Amino acid sequence: MVLLALLLVTGLAVGRWVWGPSDVPAATSFRAWWWERREADVAVQVGLVFAGALGIAALMPPEQEG
Repeated sequence: MVLLALLLVTGLAVGRWVWGPSDVPAATSFRAWWWERREADVAVQVGLVFAGALGIAALMPPEQEG
């Protein structure tokens, strides 16, 4: 548990150091672009839900016949 917390804090620190504040204007950032194209966002979310449902179905034991 301590190792997991240490890894999470280290990842957060490295992420903030590597991907600090951007000089790109907010209107041209990926986040703004993604928000303007909500259809793509919804399609990705539907795909993730479908993939999760298939993953759960794969983990379930097979049905007993008879």
